Amino acid sequence: MGSLAGRASRPAEIVPQAPSHGPPKAAMPEQRLPIIGTGSQTTPTEAVLRAGLDAAGLPVVVEHWEPRPHLLGEAITKLRGREYLGALVIAPHKEKASSLIGSLSEDARLSGAVNVIVRDASRLRGHNTDMEGIRAGMAAILPRAQGRWPRVAVVLGAGGGARAAVAVLIGSSFQHVAVFNRHLHKAEALVAHFARSARHMELRARPWHETILEAEVSRAELVIDASGLGADEAASSISPEALPDGLFVLDLALHRAETALMREAQARGGTVANGQVSFLAAQAAAFHLWTGAEPPGDVLREALSSALGSGDREVAVAGD
Repeated sequence: MGSLAGRASRPAEIVPQAPSHGPPKAAMPEQRLPIIGTGSQTTPTEAVLRAGLDAAGLPVVVEHWEPRPHLLGEAITKLRGREYLGALVIAPHKEKASSLIGSLSEDARLSGAVNVIVRDASRLRGHNTDMEGIRAGMAAILPRAQGRWPRVAVVLGAGGGARAAVAVLIGSSFQHVAVFNRHLHKAEALVAHFARSARHMELRARPWHETILEAEVSRAELVIDASGLGADEAASSISPEALPDGLFVLDLALHRAETALMREAQARGGTVANGQVSFLAAQAAAFHLWTGAEPPGDVLREALSSALGSGDREVAVAGD
């Protein structure tokens, strides 16, 4: 059976202290935590991040930085200042950030992408908690019985979510993974990055042609949709007729509790999970890295529910 276990990482400097009955101590200095990327104010990321920090009573100011790509290095260097807790990196800077930080976690090194930066004194370390999100999504749907672990997967998309998905699949005993993207050269670049780590398996970039996609899906046991097409409630990225019975589906579209692909797979006896599972797991892992504290799962879930305008019952969290 494959393994979804992550690697332990050293947390940041700020650690909430237990209540004390002694003399009052000086207030903890305010820290700054930038979200680095484009359009960061249009996602639920900030709402979930703020909710977790507020619940923990941590004096952290969340900021928005949108540096031009050629100025990303300067922005990251600035994070060495004592007033910074680290940063959350979002599109389009995750891959570039991994080349600008000298110390990387194993997940960040394998994926070639960084979404979390942690400051330890004047040193910066890059992490990839998107992979923890993928692991959580897979753990929510895949069988745990010996001998039933799937071996064949299809990944749709070539962005940060797809990159994290491929990295996890490489380490989870999959034997064949096909990556599809509307722009084939992006899928080819993603596959090329993993050429060395995927030598034990068949990893291929495939053109997004209906007949080729349907042929690969028809023999797949797991589909991870990181294309974003699930955001359209009426559209499915795959023809329903191509879906095999009993398919496992992880659809990373965040703004739908149930996508068309998920519904169609379930109608054929499939097991599915939405992108909210992976999003919350990635955010919880980031929270722990920055604070050293256990993330307030209920608070994060409620914040995401509010940000998406959905009810609590629609926000599924693996392990709750």
